[in-house]
Parts: sequence; structure tokens; C-alpha cells
Amino acid sequence: MAGAVDISFSSSANLDIFQLDFQSDDRAMPLAGSVASSEPFNRISWGKSPLGSEEFSLGLIAGGLVDGSIGIWNPLALIGSEPSESSLVQQLSSHRGPVRGLEFSPMQPNLLASGADEGEICVWDIAKPADAKHFPPLKGSGAAAQGEISYVSWNRKVQHILASTSFNGTTDPVRRRCSVLQWNPEFPTQLIVASDEDSAPSLRYWDMRNTMIPLKELAGHTKGVVAMSWCPSDSSYLLTCAKDNRTICWDMVSGEIVSELPAGTNWNFDVHWYPKIPGVISASSFDGKIGIYNIEACGRFGVGEGDFAAAPAYLRAPKWYKRKAGVSFGFGGKLVSFHSKDAAAGSSEVYVHNLVTEHNIASSSSEFDAAMQSGERSLLRLLCEKKSQESESEDEKEAWGFLKVMFEDEGTARTKLLTHLGFTLPPEGKDTEHVDLSQEVSAISLEETGQNEEGNTGHKEATIYPSEDGEDFFNNLPSPKADTPMATSGNNIAIDDSIPSGEELQEEIGGQEDIADLSFDDAVQRALVVGDYKGAVAQCVSANRMADALVIANVGGSSLWESTRDQYFKMSRSPYLKVVSAMVNNDLMSLVNIRPLKSWKETLALLCTFAQREEWTFLCDTLASRLVAAGNTLAATLCYICAGNIDKTVEIWSKNLTTGHDKKSYVDLLQDLMEKTIVLALATGQKRFSASLCKLVEKYAEILASQGLLSTAMEYLKLMGTEDSSPELTILRDCIALSTEPEKEELKPAHLEYSRGADDQSGYLYYPQGNTNPHNHGGVPGDGPVGPVPSQVGPGPGFKMPQVVVPTPVPRGFMPVSNLGGQRPGLGPKQPSSPTQSAQYPPALSPAAPPPTVQTVDTSNVPAQQRPVITTLTRLFTETSEALGGSRANPAKRREIEDNSKKLGALFLKLNSGDISKNAAEKLVQLCQALDNGDFSTALQIQVLLTTSDWDECNFWLATLKRMIKTRQN
Repeated sequence: MAGAVDISFSSSANLDIFQLDFQSDDRAMPLAGSVASSEPFNRISWGKSPLGSEEFSLGLIAGGLVDGSIGIWNPLALIGSEPSESSLVQQLSSHRGPVRGLEFSPMQPNLLASGADEGEICVWDIAKPADAKHFPPLKGSGAAAQGEISYVSWNRKVQHILASTSFNGTTDPVRRRCSVLQWNPEFPTQLIVASDEDSAPSLRYWDMRNTMIPLKELAGHTKGVVAMSWCPSDSSYLLTCAKDNRTICWDMVSGEIVSELPAGTNWNFDVHWYPKIPGVISASSFDGKIGIYNIEACGRFGVGEGDFAAAPAYLRAPKWYKRKAGVSFGFGGKLVSFHSKDAAAGSSEVYVHNLVTEHNIASSSSEFDAAMQSGERSLLRLLCEKKSQESESEDEKEAWGFLKVMFEDEGTARTKLLTHLGFTLPPEGKDTEHVDLSQEVSAISLEETGQNEEGNTGHKEATIYPSEDGEDFFNNLPSPKADTPMATSGNNIAIDDSIPSGEELQEEIGGQEDIADLSFDDAVQRALVVGDYKGAVAQCVSANRMADALVIANVGGSSLWESTRDQYFKMSRSPYLKVVSAMVNNDLMSLVNIRPLKSWKETLALLCTFAQREEWTFLCDTLASRLVAAGNTLAATLCYICAGNIDKTVEIWSKNLTTGHDKKSYVDLLQDLMEKTIVLALATGQKRFSASLCKLVEKYAEILASQGLLSTAMEYLKLMGTEDSSPELTILRDCIALSTEPEKEELKPAHLEYSRGADDQSGYLYYPQGNTNPHNHGGVPGDGPVGPVPSQVGPGPGFKMPQVVVPTPVPRGFMPVSNLGGQRPGLGPKQPSSPTQSAQYPPALSPAAPPPTVQTVDTSNVPAQQRPVITTLTRLFTETSEALGGSRANPAKRREIEDNSKKLGALFLKLNSGDISKNAAEKLVQLCQALDNGDFSTALQIQVLLTTSDWDECNFWLATLKRMIKTRQN
């Protein structure tokens, strides 16, 4: 380039083409082709291929030379294998001075405009580059005569308009020396002109419809401007370089400097935007270097500074970032899409879609939530039965079957559980009626053998219902029949019943050869005569006559009876007597530990029948632990369900999530798991999940939120305590809370809001009846133990996870009651009004008063420690209202001010009536202290804490408070 000197002080001129590879990390660009020029260049222009010729597929390069000629080169030939000299297509000679103005028409590629020092402008037709023709030169005369042409530029919208600048000042109304001009790529009547005079380095922005005064004048350079380039992708950006060694990118809308290229060792004389990749620019300097820059990576440099300076106050995104259409996923199952509605007007349409990808979980969750809304035990039983029928695996059916039993009524729960385990209770009254034991034994014997023949004297084993104690057993033995002949002596005195005659003894033993030892009988009788019951029992035990020993011990008192009974249990090897021993000694734990695990159903049935309330949970847990150790996970799960151990039950269920399922996806398995967990929690009366279930609930809530079920997800998160929440769970709570619009609070008259009593006929409430203290169990276990029963579930307004109301603390777990006639403690349905009770109607309501506002609310009863909250928030409301425009605000801002006033008025009303929790009140005081100190970030953090910990109480005004804090912060 003319005027440029390289490090070797060479005066030769070359046209070089470099290969630009954006994927390479090497900053040195390889030379693709080079050709020598006879004269140095003043201006170079690269145009498109004329008429789409394949020979000139890369277009044409025109160079304005110092001698007044114009060289035309074929870049395809220049970078090809042919000699570079063949790349020169044509040498145009028409000018008599250096050609400084040169540009191809962007709308007609075959037209080339040139201007030189003699003041003439030529338009060349290079449709045939080898035979280029030019139109008559354009040259003004008189006052319009131009001096040395410094620049020419085609209009970007009107193809036949061409502008030029000259050094004699005819282009500028103030007669400045003009060095360069650029047309606005969007508005055909607007252009910008610059001067290379150091005394006038400003840029003047003109509109051809009014040439008296410029639209705008940009000042930033300290010396003359030598080159400009208007961004073809966004007309808001203009590049300029000047002799002050600054290359600046201007925002033409605001007139501010957007960014600046780093200064080099010498100043740039030419700049260009890359037409194919927006934001990429080239800058040519007088030290013989060409730099390629990304305008987005360039900072704001000050004059003579090497570091980045402060960013401008006004920034805008470039237009090349604006997409014609786009789509993006959002939190809560939202899909946002947009497309240009009117490209000319720049308007777009935005659509928000509810995207559901897991249709099964969405429908299943909705159905399950609908069943949970009522909270009726009968509906919950139907739900469990339906789930059991729909289950594909036997394990699922068993689990839902046990869950169903836990919602049975107290009168039938024990029977249902025993029936589910495969056992049948005796008919009612069987244990109280006096029946003939011999007939009972005969009936059982006939049933087992299927024979009813006379004369059959063989003895068969029979199983009978166990009596409640040994005394009842012997009292129920049959007495001798009336027609049975009694053996008598000669003096008509009855023989002692305890000493059978020889004939009777022979008939009883059925022909056995052993005869009772008369000396043993005499020893026992001698002990009985003197009242030595203990010795008599010892004689019977030593002779293995345990039945006789038990009868005699019963006469000898309770101590002798108990010791004899215990000795009998130790000597016996019958498995059913082990059960009797555990029941008599109240040692069910040993029974749980020694019974075979294959008989776990019998063991669980025994616990259901005989375990006391306080030991039920521990016994079931112990049995389940043994089953887990033995690998019987199904039985262990069912025992954990009976114990109400949610953590252990869910731990076993969760293993199916990792092992997978052939027919169900992970989401479906998780849905099934959460349904069973919630039902189990309802049955056991647990309102909160433990920290061990935190991760599981978090995963499920994330899936629900991703399907747009934000309210349902929040209800599940409320089952977790806030004190043990993980950071991920806190973030999820915050996202759901901020994505859900707070429900509008219904304002009610004060006398109705605080006067709900026992006569309230609302269907959403259950009231306790009578004494709600649990029964005390003590004394002789004759009536049977009573275990905890799942509490009733009452419905609530709208969808809420049904909260099990437990009036008094009860042990964890479930145990059906065995006394079917007793009334269990807890909450019962509301009793209907008696016939003599007069019907009650709600009083006529007076017209509702307008909602309280900051100006009208009564704050006279606000406690002293909370009065700073009123003062600070009132001041915050005043400041934000003024920022929004106050009385001069537009309708939208006015509505926002009114909404702020109503929401704060509702908060002040709660403070005045004391209807706010201690935790929320303390956080409000801390928030207002942060506002008083101007610490808005801390105030916003406290607001987020309120969102996660007290959302139900504070959701009506929290969003408004956050909006006001942000308004005040900005």
C-alpha cells in the first residue's frame, strides 16, 4: 500500500492473498497466493463474480494504483497452480492521477466506480473483465467541481446512487477536507462523512433530506479519520480508524463507543467487516500487518491505555444475535418458542407451551392426588384394592393388600389381618359357652378320620382351640354320665375316684401289660393326707405323671402351680406348647427369635393376637430384621409395613429402582414407590418424612415439576423438614415457589374469621369426641391387648397431602385391635344434630369492607418489637411508588402500586392481629434491618429463606416484597 513501509524498507508492491482458518490456533496466516504489482496501491476492492461466471467464481479484485491505472485480478488464478502473472485480467487506464476512490457495486457486481486526483469519477462495466468498458467520466463544473477524489461509495439500497468525497471540501457544507464516507446499510438517505484533518476529527452523520445540519456528530478521535466501515449485519455499529492510532467501534444509536481495538505500533489505514461472519473485522496498519479481530472480544480502551477501561453505560446486543426463530426449555415443564412476526417492524411472537414428556406419571399422579383429596378410609381402602388388582407382580399385590388392611375399621381390622395371613377365628361366643369337651373331641376326631363306626376304641390325636389358662381347661373336662354305673363296696360306700378298679384300669390301657405301681399311689396319697402338695407333685413329676402333677399343683396354690407349669413346659417338646409358654410368660420376643422363619405368617398372627400396644412395633421390627437377614425381602417388607417403619420399608422398595424392571421405566417405578410410601405414611399417622428419604422425595418432586405439576411437587416437599434440607432441595423449593403464582387471599369479615366453633358445619373438619387419651392396659390379660390403630384422615380444602391428625402420641406402627366392641381413641366423624336441636343458619353477611392498604390499615396493636417493620416497609412502599411514577404513573405502573399497597396492607393486618408465626416475624425484623442499612442483597436472601420455610403463611405478600426490594435496589 502506498505509504506503507515494511521492516526491510522495500518499495516493491505485491497483491497477497492469505488463507484464514478460524479452526486453527496458529495466528500466522499462510500465504495462499501472491503477485507483484507495477505500482503501489491506494485502494483495493474485492467484488463478486460478474454474471456468475465459473472462471471468476471467487470474484474479481480491483486495485487503484498510484500511477492512475486500475488493475483487475482473478483471485482464483492467483491462488491456483498456474503462474501468478496470469491472474492479471485487465489493466484499466483512464485516470491521470492516483486512484484513491474504488468500489464494486454491491447490487450490480459488474459495475466498478473509481475516482482519482484529477477529480473525475469513472464507472466501469466489467461484465467481460478482459474487455472492460467505462461510461463517460462524471465531473462537476463551476462550484460543483471536485478536487482530488478521496473516496467513492455505492448506495446500499438504491443501485444507481454513488457518493464521493474530495479533499477540497465540496462534500461538506463547512468545507472540511473529507477523507472517507459510508452509506447507512438500512436507510438509503443517510450517510456519515469524516475528515483526515487533525483539527476536525469528528464524524458527521447526515440525512440527504436535510443538508443544513447533521443528525449527529460523533467525537472520540483526537486526530484525522482515515477509514470507516459500516457493519452490514447491524447498522448500529460503525468502525473508524484515525491517525491517533485508535480503531473504534461506535454505537450509532447512542453515539457512544462500544469497544476499541488494541493499539499497535503504527496506526491503521483501512478497516473492514467480514460479510459472512458477523462481528469479525480486519484492520490494515502502516507497519505492513493485517489483524483479524472479534469485535465481541475487544474491550473498551482509553487513550494510551493498555488495559480495559470501564464499560459504557449503554449496551445493546448485536442484531446478529437475534434469531428468526428459537425454542428453549424452562423450569416447570415449560417450552418457550418464538418466531419473527414482521421482519420489517422487528416484531416477534412468543409462545409458552406446557410440555409433558412422562404422560404416565402425569395421569397417575393426578388420579392418586384425587384419591388423596378426600382422605376417607373407605376410599383409601378402595384405592389399595384397585392398586392390588392392577399390580403385575405378586410382591406388589401383597404390599397393597397389607396396606389395605391398615385402613380397615377398628371392629374388623384384626379379623381382616388374620384372614389375610390365612387364619380363621373361631365363631363368636365359642370361648364363653360351656360345651361338652368329650363331644368336642369326638367331633374333631370324626372329622379327621372320616369314620363314625360303633365300638371303635382307638384314640386319635385332635387339635382343639387353646384355652386362655390351665384352670379353664380342667374345669371344662366332662363329668361322668348319669347312666354310668359307679363301683361300690359292700357297705355301699363309694370308692375313691382317684383309685380305679382293676377292671377299669385294664379297659383303659387297652391291653397293656404295665400295671400302676400301687406303692407310688400310696406315696402320693400319704402326701396329700398331710397336705404336702409339693411332695405329691414331686412324686408325680418323677414318675412323669405330668397331668396328675398339674392337677395337684392347682390345689396347692399359685406358686406351686406356676413352678409345676414351667417345669411341664421345659419337659415338653411339642411346638405348640412353646407358643403357650411364650403367651403365659408374656415373652413374645423369645417366640419371635426361636420360631422358624418359614412360619413367619404364624408368628405375625400370634403377635397380632397377643402383643401389647407398646411392644407391637419392636416385635414386628425384630421379625422383619430376621427375615431381611435370611433374604426373604417380601416377608420383611410386609412386617415392616405392620411396624410402620417407613424408612426400612422404602429402603427395600427402593432396590427395585436400581435393579430395573422389564416392563416399567424408572419414572413409573418411582411413581409406584411414592404412592405406597404416602399411603403407608397416612396409615401410620406420620406427617413428616425422615432425612433418609430426602433424596427420594427430591427426585420425585423434580420429575413432577418437570411435568408442570408444581403444586403437587411442593406438597411433597412440604413433607420434608426444612432443618435437614440439602442445598439442592432448598434450590428446588425456591424454584417451585418462585414459579408458582401465590394464591389470592380471600378477605373475610373479622367476626367470621375468629369465631369458628364446635357448631361449624364445614365438611373439612373432624372433631374429637370424648376422652382422647389412650386406654391403659393392665391387670389380668382377659380382655385381650389393644394395639394402635391408624388414625382417621380428614379431607382438606383444595389439594393438600392429607395430614393424619393424631390427638395423642401413639407408638409408630399399626396393630389391629382385638376387642371388637371397644371404641378406639382418636377422631371420629361429626355426630349429626339431635332431632330437638334447632337448625342453625349462618348470619347474614354485611357487605365486605374494602381490603386494607398501607394507608388505611390499622396498626395500633402491633407489638413494639415489630413496629420497625411497619415503619421500614411503609418507607419502602413510598420510595418504590415514587420510582414507579407516583400519581403520574401510567396505568400499568399504577396497578402495580395499588397491588403493592394491598399486599403490604394484608401483612400489616396480620401483624396487628398477631396472626403471624414467631419465625416469620423474626425474619421480617431482620429483613427490615437489612433494608435500613441499605444491604439489599441480605434482604433478598432473607426473603428467599421465608420462601422456603414459611411459604404457606407468607406467599400472599412475599412476591410483592421481593419486587419492591429489587425496584428499590435499582
